[in-house]
Amino acid sequence: MNVPIYDGCPIWNDKAVPFGFYSSEVAFQTDAIKVTKFVASRLGYPLVDVELQSSSMFTAFEEAVTTYGNELYAYKIRDNQLSLEGLTTGSNLNQALITPSFEPIVRLTEQYGEEAGSGGNVPYYSGSFQLTASVQDYDFEVFMTGSGLTGSDYIHGLEVKRVYYEPKFPASARYLDPYNGFGFGGAVAAGIVGFGGFGQGMGYLMAPLNYDLQVIQQIEMNEMVRMSNYSFRVQDNKLRIFPIPNFDGNMISGSSLLIGQALNVTQGPNVTFAGNVTSSLITLNTSTGTGKDGTAMIYGDSGTNNTYQIKVVNSGSNYTSGDVITIAQADIDASSTNISNAAGDIKITLRDQDITAICGGGTLWFDYILRDERINSAVRQTPTRVTNVSNAPYENPTYEFINSVGRQWIFEYTLALSKEMLGYVRGKYSSIPIPNAEVNLNQGDLISAATAEKSTLIERLRTYLDETSRQSLLNRRASEAESKMVELQQVPYTIFIA
Repeated sequence: MNVPIYDGCPIWNDKAVPFGFYSSEVAFQTDAIKVTKFVASRLGYPLVDVELQSSSMFTAFEEAVTTYGNELYAYKIRDNQLSLEGLTTGSNLNQALITPSFEPIVRLTEQYGEEAGSGGNVPYYSGSFQLTASVQDYDFEVFMTGSGLTGSDYIHGLEVKRVYYEPKFPASARYLDPYNGFGFGGAVAAGIVGFGGFGQGMGYLMAPLNYDLQVIQQIEMNEMVRMSNYSFRVQDNKLRIFPIPNFDGNMISGSSLLIGQALNVTQGPNVTFAGNVTSSLITLNTSTGTGKDGTAMIYGDSGTNNTYQIKVVNSGSNYTSGDVITIAQADIDASSTNISNAAGDIKITLRDQDITAICGGGTLWFDYILRDERINSAVRQTPTRVTNVSNAPYENPTYEFINSVGRQWIFEYTLALSKEMLGYVRGKYSSIPIPNAEVNLNQGDLISAATAEKSTLIERLRTYLDETSRQSLLNRRASEAESKMVELQQVPYTIFIA
């Protein structure tokens, strides 16, 4: 196959370059012809043949421009990646002026704010344990289950941030409340009892704002230090209270009927007993509410009052005050109570005293976060935003906008690429036989020189870009400012004599 080599007359052809990144730019087309002549001359043409075509050098020129753009924009991405993260990928940053942003710092400080309890991107929640007298340990897993925090979304559990025993409303709500005695003038408003009143315009003593803040803080610190009933220790998923809670006078409703308790009949039938009888076990079913099944016995009296009594034998659970228990007529007929003339079902409306009660020890509050929410807050799916260096919106450079410094680098890199291609072409044959001798080709020299020149050019470009990075320029400006101050100190001071 006889392929013509470079003939010294390069002609631009849009199909001569493989990618055509810059084929539409007139400046690129013009310089492609000039660079081809420059490269051919540096390779020895016309004194020696150059076994390349014009299209080969056009391809090298396109690659050199692309390499220059890649190095330049890779440096720009490294220098500005923190500011680019979150930017839409639909932008084109080739000619954009990028100003550093505080957004990355804010995103970082959100994590510190969450840990300090002063902000952040992880919500805080409040929970509480209703303390029971004589019970010292309380389980956070029980709290999570009771709060519906179950399943894979809560597998990492919760993290307790604060535990406190104090009223649920802040001190400012009491201090500024006009109905608690602080806002109606007199001794309170005058500050005689230690508080400056503030009663929504109905009578108050104007005080500096810092005084009001100090009073509010004093109330809160007093409740935290002097009025706090308990200390605590959190270990694993258990909260241990010190000392063991005592009965505070409040009864907490339980969820089971009291065994042996006589239930108050709300609606019962007219019955006649043959004698003092005791029924077999009768199932207690709730017709309303959330109660479960329990069992009871009916005790009868055949006296003149024909009275009967329902007494709990085996209680169910999950009863609440107000549940209605119905003993059906069929159950009465099937029992051994010997009741006659029954005229309807027996209905019992439960009261607080019918249900087991727990001796309360107060309420312990705690603030917590869900650890899965903290984990999820670290990841945000943004498919149309910059998330890494691979999708930063830089494109190939516009050749027209590259200055003479950049173009000179491109010319030299094109020469190195062309020299490498020529070396591979001449390497097909290490020598060419001629009459009575042979000619050795310089394939090895060309490839070695091209490799060294390419490495040198890349290193030179990267060094130049590093020297013009934002940090380097700021350091240079600081050094210049310091040098100016040293120089100014050498200026003689003028002495004024008054």
